[in-house]
Amino acid sequence: MDPLFGSETRARVLEHLASTPRAQSAYRVARAIGAEPIQVTRILKSLEGPEGLAGHSAEGWVLTNELLRDFLRERLALRQARVRAEKDEFLVQLGSKPSSKYGSDRV
Repeated sequence: MDPLFGSETRARVLEHLASTPRAQSAYRVARAIGAEPIQVTRILKSLEGPEGLAGHSAEGWVLTNELLRDFLRERLALRQARVRAEKDEFLVQLGSKPSSKYGSDRV
């Protein structure tokens, strides 16, 4: 996803903002994605600029572009479904039951 968004950190910042329902401080975003707070702050300020993808308020930063938010949430949901399927396959190979936490058995 790096070529699409410029860098891995920028992509992770955008994904994190898309997946959180509340505004978050740059420091909290940095801690969540494992990046340096100053780097995250720089990225967020660039997103607030002419692109208008993110906005800042007293509560923190939010992703303001709904099309981008929907795109990122869809990608996250697909990735999570793939990880769950891989996990379930691994559990079956070990002789365990696949997870049924997310509905019916997947295997």
